[in-house]
Amino acid sequence: MDEFYEITKQPITSYKEAEGFLYALPRFTVKNDLSHTKELLQRMGNPGWDIPKLHVAGTNGKGSVCAYLQSLLGEYGYKTGGFISPHLVTMHERFLINRLPVSDALFMEAFLRVKSVSDDAFLEGVSYPTFFEFLFLMGMYIFGKERVGVLVLETGLGGRLDATNIFPDTEVCVITRIGLDHCRYLGDTKEEIEEEKAGIIKKDARVIFLNQEPSLRKLLEKRIKERGAFPYLLEEDAYSVEKIKHKSIDFSYKSRYYNYINLSVSTNALYQVENAALALCAFEVFLGRKQLTEMSADKMSRAIAHSFWEGRMEEVLPGVYFDGAHNEDGIRAFLDSIEAMNCKGRKILCFSAVEDKAYGRMISMLHESGAFEIVVAVEMEDEKGVRLGELRKCFSQYEKWKVKYVKGVSPALKGCMDEKGPNDIICIVGSLYLVGLVKSVLRREHHDKF
Repeated sequence: MDEFYEITKQPITSYKEAEGFLYALPRFTVKNDLSHTKELLQRMGNPGWDIPKLHVAGTNGKGSVCAYLQSLLGEYGYKTGGFISPHLVTMHERFLINRLPVSDALFMEAFLRVKSVSDDAFLEGVSYPTFFEFLFLMGMYIFGKERVGVLVLETGLGGRLDATNIFPDTEVCVITRIGLDHCRYLGDTKEEIEEEKAGIIKKDARVIFLNQEPSLRKLLEKRIKERGAFPYLLEEDAYSVEKIKHKSIDFSYKSRYYNYINLSVSTNALYQVENAALALCAFEVFLGRKQLTEMSADKMSRAIAHSFWEGRMEEVLPGVYFDGAHNEDGIRAFLDSIEAMNCKGRKILCFSAVEDKAYGRMISMLHESGAFEIVVAVEMEDEKGVRLGELRKCFSQYEKWKVKYVKGVSPALKGCMDEKGPNDIICIVGSLYLVGLVKSVLRREHHDKF
């Protein structure tokens, strides 16, 4: 640890230096329990501790539900804080005030405050915070300083042992769709994974959840009852797709205060209708708990229509779509959205993944769909990315596919654009890291437009 001690002594004065420090943390830190996070936050003066919280866990859809919740709360006049992960391009995206990333100045102020407290505690024998724990502590400093009215927290991994789970009470908990992901850490079955996600449930919390497999519903209802919380099941008939357009989907939602109301999501991702419905239910329950029953269908409709979450069936250039699907359930939802699109030309797939994902199965599902005529398999610059030889091994099983193998995101994007005809679409999928890297390329080439 002498090397790490020397690193902590180095002066840090810029975002790039702070970013480098944070990315180095996994080399020197190990997972801490929640008492450790509480102790460091207490040393900071417990910023943000008493802010009302909506806590979101699940496998797929967490970030989108958080985005819809922040939009709804903002429409009703709340100053919102949002803590989300991962980021796509810069770490500022993890800390949202009224849905906007924080400034460089506030990011650095929070970083230096957490680092100072962590350095002092480290000298006293207290373990240093992990990468995610450090960011969470930064978030709490930011939200406390900005005096936000409501905080929307997205878990990083799991729920039970997640740094965001240190609070003794939570206004509303949302459990999104459960799938097989991070199995190395959370369990090999959906039931084991849901058990970890259900760890965010607190006494008296209102718990919003989907009607999934009977075993998952039974387990979740049992945990809700054991912990003295209150269940709010979002039934499948509570929302329905009415019309799919080029850049939006009209749907109906059964409000707790009205009958069905008509809304629209600004995306052609079918799965976002479910995520929007979950957020609407959680929002209505939150207002009901706060005894703020003045509801407005117009405000709800406006909030959902104006909400947007990057990297989820996002059209970044004409006919070029990003989707952060990075597990089997995500790929299945992505393919449902692709099938519903009215594409008059060819579909071009740009794919990569990180090593700890079930990328072989994801590739198999994409092949079985028959949706893509051309494939570009890319080895990402990110060290977690699957290497080109392994991608070649996976894709070579499917002889009918025309596959190009490319090292680096920038040449891969160029290769896709060279293949694209006027009626073709490009789908960039397989990893949020891939989406972030492509966005970085586009920002450099298009003057920070993306």
